[in-house]
Amino acid sequence: MKKPGAKEISRNKVAGETPREIASEFRIFQNLNSKCQKNTFSMVLSPSIPDGDKLSNSDFAKLAGDFLKRMKLDDHQFISFLHTDEKHKHLHIFVNRIDFNGKAYKDHFISKKAQRIAESVAKKWGFTTAKEIQQQNEQRLGNYIKEAHQRVLTVMPRDINDYAQLMEEYGIQTHRRIASDGKVVGLKFQIGEETIKGSSVGREFSAANLQKQILKNFEAMYYVEQERRKRQRIKPTKKPRMRF
Repeated sequence: MKKPGAKEISRNKVAGETPREIASEFRIFQNLNSKCQKNTFSMVLSPSIPDGDKLSNSDFAKLAGDFLKRMKLDDHQFISFLHTDEKHKHLHIFVNRIDFNGKAYKDHFISKKAQRIAESVAKKWGFTTAKEIQQQNEQRLGNYIKEAHQRVLTVMPRDINDYAQLMEEYGIQTHRRIASDGKVVGLKFQIGEETIKGSSVGREFSAANLQKQILKNFEAMYYVEQERRKRQRIKPTKKPRMRF
């Protein structure tokens, strides 16, 4: 409520004007169910920036109502606030988990349920869905990583550690998950604040496949280089010891 630009959008069966008053009203019914400890839901609806910019305050109120109705929480006490202090407009919804009869709303897999319903609401409103945004981001990150990957291979990295150092030159950090036996068993790439699993970039970027690819690339380029040296009558260099 105190954030700059915060605005109340909607409420149901709540009369209080301050956080203390609203919390007290929630507790009236929460006290009817002493067994339930986690008795307030906090949810965030965050349309994409272009979609959020198209919505009026009234639209955000309807959006909250649509979401809560599908969640079957529209008859519970709730209050929602719109935050506009950042470019990304988003809606905070606080819902009393305890209804007016003292019954607690079942929270089994509620996060997945809320995500699924938010996805269906987004489709109904014609928004870009969270899944579509994720896919777009993964494609964008994946394309950049693949381009850097091809350039790095031409430098003949000997192992995954050499590879990771070379990828850093393109602003890409390669996080390696190492098993107790010292083998790299998982990969995650990071560009700035964004991360993506290796397997999400492509099947060939899983930990096992990438290491095989690096080894195969090194051996192929090594022998090409030796053949070139032979043709030019240059004494072959000793093959370096591999670290795989």
